[in-house]
Amino acid sequence: MNKYRAIYKCPMCLKRFTVGKPVELEENMVPELLGKIVRNQQMMGNPYLYQAPIYLPHKCENGDGGLAQFSGFEKIK
Repeated sequence: MNKYRAIYKCPMCLKRFTVGKPVELEENMVPELLGKIVRNQQMMGNPYLYQAPIYLPHKCENGDGGLAQFSGFEKIK
């Protein structure tokens, strides 16, 4: 099993960041998890699926505000 963290990227300042706790899963399960996240958003918050929001508000270092988008999962080394 590997650990992965959700990565977000702000389109205003291009900063990448993470929130929440890492998830532990087999490498071949990552595509399935990504599919569950999309379905969760389409079903308006089904509590039984993984809860990674697609968008997060972000305050950029220069004072701008962006809407960071979920980019995927990064394997923790």
